[in-house]
Amino acid sequence: MEDWRQKAYLFVILGGAVYVILSSLGMLFYAGGTYINPDAPGYSFWANYLSDIGRSKAYSGKDNTVSMILYSIALSFWAVSFIPFFLALRSLFTEGKLERILSTIGSLFGVIAAICLIGIAFTPADILGGPHIIFVYLGYSSLLYLGVLYSITLYKSDKLPRQYAIIFIIWTIIFYVTLTLGIIGLAGIIAQKIGRYSTIICFAYVAYGAWKLEKT
Repeated sequence: MEDWRQKAYLFVILGGAVYVILSSLGMLFYAGGTYINPDAPGYSFWANYLSDIGRSKAYSGKDNTVSMILYSIALSFWAVSFIPFFLALRSLFTEGKLERILSTIGSLFGVIAAICLIGIAFTPADILGGPHIIFVYLGYSSLLYLGVLYSITLYKSDKLPRQYAIIFIIWTIIFYVTLTLGIIGLAGIIAQKIGRYSTIICFAYVAYGAWKLEKT
């Protein structure tokens, strides 16, 4: 059982790495255009949303199949890695009733977030805009809720050093701010990327700490 948990922690680290690599490749293959300027060449880190990579047709009007496939694999692989990660993380917090309750609910939100991210991956915004937006709102809200719940859990528990609670609290604040900015034009584009990459870093950092704990 302990070996399974160790693999779960390593899996979410791998999931984050796969997401970064494949989504970056998706950016390279993106067929061009932004919602402001359809004639813009290629993918702009500062003017394109991450979900633009997953469009079936780019804003330029050109076929975007290669980019879409890469992004769908990247996002769904990372999302799937959430499920064993949060199930394993939940099993660490057995010493107090409050920690057990908060970590259980937090892990449930982690699973919901995983399902929604997979939904985002397979609902291109240009052809399934309605379901795409629903998955975005549900998934990002679930991530924020689990951030709050696990921040409290990690802070109250002595299972992991306090630095992991601090990292989770900082990430939760960053994620909340990026969600708030996510509706504001170009600022939202940058905020989305900060939110996404900070999530990868935070989960990987906590997973590494939990993995080290299991190894001892």
